[in-house]
Amino acid sequence: MSPAAGRPIAAWRPRVPGNTDLGTRLVCTTLSVERVRDLPGHGTDTVHGAIADQLASAALRLDDVQTRIVQQASALRDDLQRIIDGRDADEPSVTGILHSTPAAVDLLSARRTELHRALTGLIGVYRTLPPYVPKPTPAVRREAARTGSKARAASGRTPSTETGLTGVTPLLDGPRPRR
Repeated sequence: MSPAAGRPIAAWRPRVPGNTDLGTRLVCTTLSVERVRDLPGHGTDTVHGAIADQLASAALRLDDVQTRIVQQASALRDDLQRIIDGRDADEPSVTGILHSTPAAVDLLSARRTELHRALTGLIGVYRTLPPYVPKPTPAVRREAARTGSKARAASGRTPSTETGLTGVTPLLDGPRPRR
């Protein structure tokens, strides 16, 4: 919950009926963003950007597996309801009524657990990063360079005095004396 607004930080809207955006919600609620692409540094050529891209990818994989589990479980529920209602006798099946759905749900559940652990680990890595500071744009860098050189000229400081290289004759000042 956002303390200022008193409402959830990330609204949850499932893509299909059921709890299917498990990974996306985990990232959004844990890192307090509205969307995964709103993570600081996402889409940049930085460590933050690389980990944010991995977070987005892992969240989507988890969402996909969760969606498949919900679809399989819904199909299984429908098959079991036909058995409960006594409508299964009308549909003879050589492969069985439930087919391979229970095994598929079981395998998908194990995969979901693996993906959840990996995503939780990535979130932990992202949280340990120092705060993201965007790189200045070229216009900002030019302005900083321009104001920096004006300040040096006004103070009489040169790059050699700033680095502590006093008493060193720059190569561009003229010919060096022969020994």
